[in-house]
Amino acid sequence: MANFRTSARTVDMLGRQQIAGIPTAINELFKNSYDAYAKTVVVDWLKDRNALILRDDGVGMSERDFLDRWLTIGTDSKAAGGRLSPPPIPQGFTVRPVMGEKGIGRLAIAALGPQTLVLTRQRPQNASEDNAAPIIAALLPWTLFSAPGVTLEDIDVPVLSVDGTLNRSVIERLAGEVRANLLRLSNRLDDLTIATIRDHLTRLEQIDPRLLERLPGPHITGSAGYGTAFVVTPVDESLPGEVEGDRTKKGRATNLFKLLAGFSNTMTTGSREPEMQTSFVVRTDDGLATDILDDDEFFNESDFARADHEFSGTFDEYGTFHGAVSIYKAQPVQHVIPWRAGKGAPTQCGPFKIRFGYVHHKPSQSSLTPQEHAEISLKLQKIAGLYVYKDGIRILPYGQSDVDYLQIEERRTRNLGYYFFSYRQMFGAIELSSKVNPALQEKAGREGFRENIAFKQMKAILENFMMQLAADFFRGSSQRGQEFLAKRDELERTEQVRRARAETADAERNRLRNRLQLVIGEFSESRPVALVERTVARVERELSVISDTAPDALEATLELEEGARRDLESLISRYTVPKPVGIGLDRETSRDWAVYERLRDELVSNVVTTATNKISSMAAVRAGHLVSITELRERLQEDFEESARREFDDWSRDIQEIRTRSEQVALDISNRVRSAVQSASDFARGMTRRITDLPASATEDDLFRLRRQLMEELEKELQRQKDSLEPVRRFLGGFEHMSRGFGLEEQLEAVEEEVIALREQVDTDLELTQLGRAVELINHEFSSSIKTVRRNLRALRPWGQRNEKLGSIERELATAFEHLDNYLTLFTPLQRRLYRKPANIRGAQVAQFIRDLFGDRLRRHDVDLQVSPLFESYSFVGYPSTFYPVFVNLVDNAIFWLSDRPVPRVVQLGQRNGSLIVADNGPGISLRDHDAIFEHGFSRKPGGRGLGLKISKDVLQRSGWSLTVVPEGGLPWPADAASMAGSDGQGVGACFSINPPSGVDEKGLGGTE
Repeated sequence: MANFRTSARTVDMLGRQQIAGIPTAINELFKNSYDAYAKTVVVDWLKDRNALILRDDGVGMSERDFLDRWLTIGTDSKAAGGRLSPPPIPQGFTVRPVMGEKGIGRLAIAALGPQTLVLTRQRPQNASEDNAAPIIAALLPWTLFSAPGVTLEDIDVPVLSVDGTLNRSVIERLAGEVRANLLRLSNRLDDLTIATIRDHLTRLEQIDPRLLERLPGPHITGSAGYGTAFVVTPVDESLPGEVEGDRTKKGRATNLFKLLAGFSNTMTTGSREPEMQTSFVVRTDDGLATDILDDDEFFNESDFARADHEFSGTFDEYGTFHGAVSIYKAQPVQHVIPWRAGKGAPTQCGPFKIRFGYVHHKPSQSSLTPQEHAEISLKLQKIAGLYVYKDGIRILPYGQSDVDYLQIEERRTRNLGYYFFSYRQMFGAIELSSKVNPALQEKAGREGFRENIAFKQMKAILENFMMQLAADFFRGSSQRGQEFLAKRDELERTEQVRRARAETADAERNRLRNRLQLVIGEFSESRPVALVERTVARVERELSVISDTAPDALEATLELEEGARRDLESLISRYTVPKPVGIGLDRETSRDWAVYERLRDELVSNVVTTATNKISSMAAVRAGHLVSITELRERLQEDFEESARREFDDWSRDIQEIRTRSEQVALDISNRVRSAVQSASDFARGMTRRITDLPASATEDDLFRLRRQLMEELEKELQRQKDSLEPVRRFLGGFEHMSRGFGLEEQLEAVEEEVIALREQVDTDLELTQLGRAVELINHEFSSSIKTVRRNLRALRPWGQRNEKLGSIERELATAFEHLDNYLTLFTPLQRRLYRKPANIRGAQVAQFIRDLFGDRLRRHDVDLQVSPLFESYSFVGYPSTFYPVFVNLVDNAIFWLSDRPVPRVVQLGQRNGSLIVADNGPGISLRDHDAIFEHGFSRKPGGRGLGLKISKDVLQRSGWSLTVVPEGGLPWPADAASMAGSDGQGVGACFSINPPSGVDEKGLGGTE
């Protein structure tokens, strides 16, 4: 047992007064881990168990170190010249400056909860050797420390030294010692205090210490374990609020994130990996783990590429800034800003570095793309600010959005145009070091620097720097400020044009999209064909009732044929959708347009043409019975001449309008060119007169000087006139392109469609990146546990062989685990595919796998899975992990679409002409979706991501196989389906064909991957 060397209430008061809250306490513990030469420190909040575990892989402590350094309040092991030597420097490490304040770390842990289990193990000198050091375990009941009337001499802190393993008996022994201590003090403690401490001990005993072996990250157990771990339970009741924040303020960072993010500096130029990685993982009992300090959430080198302006440099010992400034991503210019208030005397704060980026709040004033601006703005909303780092480790609370220590936002509020900068739109770092900035010292409570002369000087230097930057680069009173304002105004004009263009284009695309969907829908229901057939039938019927003896029989026949022709032209016009000129199409609309063009071409070139020929033939036969061929020729010639004259007159009017406009444009261009030539000529003549008017007393130098001046002025004037005609040149250039078949509108369409495609690709890439990170996390978590599961299953096997009931359980567990292991190998890195072997796959095996996997769903939705004998006998060579997921995806989709259809509901696995078929009698695939169904992101399923069919097709293609839709190849609908809403008569379901490479015969034998 060990005793503290001061009063218990003093300890409690120090812990509460020195540490502002849980985030500050954890930050202090991070610093202690840094001082212990840790590479990794992880906090795990076991949310459902009300426990918090902090672990690091630092040098750890021996029993003597723990008693003399950690357990004794106020030791000077971190003070320069202290009586205790500093921690040993591990092999391969460089000396780290001390970050933690002496004694503060010992008190910080008390702020996390009323009870702490401390586990520490010394790191071996040679990390490659097995660690023979024991684990030092201690239990600190902080509630006992705050009990009135109890001194530290009354409290026995249990300390145990155990071998490199941990089990429940360790915790039980420690808890037993605390209970014995409670019993001895029972006459001085109230019942509530005793009950509370006992409840805390019970909570701790419910935690299995082997959990520390299963959690990813540093481990102190085993032959290679070392470091320090703190287990706190129960945690302080304020922790959930610190982690989850205010749910009503979406997009805002929580207080814990704001204080712990960016612990190490990742914003220096060419920054390397931080010396210590920090994590805060929220874990739930259902296996969900979220690291809220994910490195990607904080600013790093890549974010500076997404800043409008960047500033970096050094303040020397006199407070003068020397560095580079880049405005709107232009080439950096070297710039100097003196600190005149220093009057040339060296500063007490010392030299330091700065680097920060600035992003305009309004997208219209930013040089970033809308996507880039949205991404960086989300970060700025959460964690914008100018952070301060000392020796690469963050100094709190600088950088928080609510700590405007340079009064940047206050000045901006007074005059935005004058002071320019907003604290909420900047991110960056001020870099200090212990060696050159020793006078900048933190307060004991970790609430910033002591406000001594050194800090006041640094603050004044930075405030002067910000104000002078605004004056030099962003105010219209300076040359560079005028350049900035001109660029900003240009961006705003461009944004206005872009928005106007986007509104027009979006409206045109929406109209086109709606019109295409309507027309394609009518094509899908065969309405155009029905109208054409109706026209032919009407003509045939009306021709048959025209009397041969009627005096106007020929007129009636010709009018009937002409009327039918006009009706068919009107029908074509009805199903003609004009494509807006100069408007790029998104992927879905472009796909619909391609379907529409194919359908309309079929209508015009086949259906209508055939109908027109048939109507003409019927009219010709009927006319042949009425008049002679000579009379018919004369009459048709008259009709043609009249129709041609009418068509030509309409065409001529349109052409005349174009001619009039082109002549006007040509006249305007000629006048502009003539005016420019005349102005340049007049200017040149005026300059000639200036030479003539030169006084006779002029010297040779005067003549040469005047000639040089006149040439410069002439060149400027000619360039000005040339620039004024540049729009004309571009217009003519565009006309030349158009005359070669590729006009400005077509170019604009191509560029716009490429931009739309790239934006869609960005969204796709983001989804895939998030999916990849999730898969990586699954693989990491699974890999960390798989060895333990496999080892224990092997240990269980001998017992199962002796006990039949246990053996049955062991075999089922082993089978299920093997299935899970094989399934999750699909998520492992690509090189794992090299270790898989192809196998002979039979259709019967695939069918059985589908039955086993979907059996419950098939029964629940009353779906009949039918497997043909040809499918069962089909065999081929391939990788199961390639083919099984394809069938899983197809059957899964079929069950989904069948779930609300009338019975019977059928999914059929078959074989046709050497290809494997998956068909159903569901709603089927619409005509317009045949080409789109394999595109990434396309899905008609509510909430669907459009990944399954795309991935299935891609993995098959890599093996030489293919996946296609079989039009009209599905199973016929049941009788009741025809009456469902949205149905139009009888139809067929979906049908997919899995096609082997050309080298595979119809039995599927001989196929390779």
